[in-house]
Amino acid sequence: MAKTLTADSAARLTRRATLRRADGSRGPGARWAWRRLVRACADGDPAAQDEVRAKAAELPETDVLDLLAMAPDEPADRAAYLALIGQDAQRQALDPDGTLLALAYRAVAQDVRERLRTTLATTADTDVIRVVVTGDQRDRIAEMTHDELDYLARHLADHHRWDELRHLTLDLPVAEAAATARLLPERERLGDSAAPLAAFAERSPAELRSTVDRLPHDRLTMSWPQSAWIRGSFSPDSSELAVICAIWAKRRSCDVATARIGTGTWTHHYSGEYSPLGLNDSILHLGTEVIIRLYRAIGRYDVIRIRPDHQTLCSQSDLSYMRRAGRGAVLLYPDGLAYADPGATGLRYEPFARFGHEHACEAVRTGDSALTTLPGSGLVAFVCPNALHVVNENQKGTIRTATWGERYASDDRHGPALSFRSPDSLALTYLAHSQGWTSYTEMWTFPPQCGPYRAAEHEGAITDRWPLGGWMSPHTDHSFAAVLISDLSGKLDKDLPWLRGAAAPDLPGGPAHRRFLALSPWGDMLATSTSTAMGTVCEVHSPHLPSARGLLERPLLHSGPQDLRRVLELRPKIGDPAARDALDLLATCLAERFGGEIALAGGTGPIPAGGTTDIALGEDRTE
Repeated sequence: MAKTLTADSAARLTRRATLRRADGSRGPGARWAWRRLVRACADGDPAAQDEVRAKAAELPETDVLDLLAMAPDEPADRAAYLALIGQDAQRQALDPDGTLLALAYRAVAQDVRERLRTTLATTADTDVIRVVVTGDQRDRIAEMTHDELDYLARHLADHHRWDELRHLTLDLPVAEAAATARLLPERERLGDSAAPLAAFAERSPAELRSTVDRLPHDRLTMSWPQSAWIRGSFSPDSSELAVICAIWAKRRSCDVATARIGTGTWTHHYSGEYSPLGLNDSILHLGTEVIIRLYRAIGRYDVIRIRPDHQTLCSQSDLSYMRRAGRGAVLLYPDGLAYADPGATGLRYEPFARFGHEHACEAVRTGDSALTTLPGSGLVAFVCPNALHVVNENQKGTIRTATWGERYASDDRHGPALSFRSPDSLALTYLAHSQGWTSYTEMWTFPPQCGPYRAAEHEGAITDRWPLGGWMSPHTDHSFAAVLISDLSGKLDKDLPWLRGAAAPDLPGGPAHRRFLALSPWGDMLATSTSTAMGTVCEVHSPHLPSARGLLERPLLHSGPQDLRRVLELRPKIGDPAARDALDLLATCLAERFGGEIALAGGTGPIPAGGTTDIALGEDRTE
């Protein structure tokens, strides 16, 4: 029988079935209603079972016998049926320790599990709840859902079973442990486990769970369908990648979508027409908003907000690429700066007196201007065409200006890119052409009390002088990062940390070449576009975050001393502060769990011998 009864129809049937004659018997209509109600209960109709359970205490013995006659033959199914119709005495006689109910619980669908938990919350003692949810096996912790863990923990707390709750807390993954620890009164966070319980209780379970959920599962994530070209931008918290791409299968059509890094799921947001010159189209993920710039004519673009709404912010305008601002986004236009404020219906223009002239217009139009921001400090920096400017977003602060690139004539300098190193320093890189193309980098400092000066210069690849690791921060500009890790042709070295060991995808159309697409704010993930003559696909590479997710999702019950070593080795390789913080919490609790001292050996020295509870950390010689 299909589950067709609504709550109202089940209630009407129940009212009709309870009508009795003077002698206590049912009339034809009442008998019909009762038979239908009993059949619905036997078929698992939730509304019918809820109604019968509510009236269970009032049912005469003959009605109970009717219900029992329709019970399943399989003992585990019978125990669940008796629980759902409120026949607790019959269930306890059949299944006194809850073992059969536990077997049924594991076998049924999620919606029935939820109904069983709700039913047991009001009718069963906490021993049965524990057996049903955990099956009396601590190893089942890894299989339990958030709802099941929350359900079990709250019932242990309601019944003041603090010792079991302490043990449960120290068996769970970090996010669930933080939620469970908060159910313990402060006076109950005691004994040998006092330190980890206190550490868990101080943390926000929602923030920990959010951190874990946004980390990638796999080192390499393949993505969006094969396209003619693709551009990308990570969200500020690295939880999503937004892409704009031209799709081969859709003539002159560009699509915009976002990928959820933690799940690999894609959401389509926009389709529009693109020009064959649409290689200059771009996208910017601001967290709550996603903005795109679409090519319309030579040097002219539309700027459109495509999430959370579809709002054209400007049309057919001379505009540079986009960067995050303190609020929203900022672009260059020939007379100054243009801001896309959150929720605005158009751009807000702020003229800049030193910027509006013919050369500036040409630089914006041809892409030989550069723009970068330091949103936390409200700073914007740009070059165009011969001067480097640093201004406050509100343009009420001191304007700092310097002349750049004197070594080469203006016509010999192309593709400049800027990146803040700090509120008082900038890196500027560009291609120069004299006797062949070369990369040139200048480091500029803007001391508060004196004029700007060039602190360092370098000809050649940036990483030949400044190590790659020193650039991994949210300050690193998108365009600057592309130059940082690409050769002069734009190709990526396969020996980059993100790409090491990752084979190029097998695509038709000849040799595949990876190019820079986007770098996550803390440098933990690199998005690349891999191209052949037949098209382009997107990849997201993350060498360390999947390992962090695995450790943070692993129940502490299943952890060992080797996991502490893994956490301590992994943490320095991760830039994301939230992920590092969660690993710190895990390391603290693992160290407390296994006790003893941790000996840190040097990279080349011998690994000290450990006792029964000691953990010796030395060079990992397995790599």
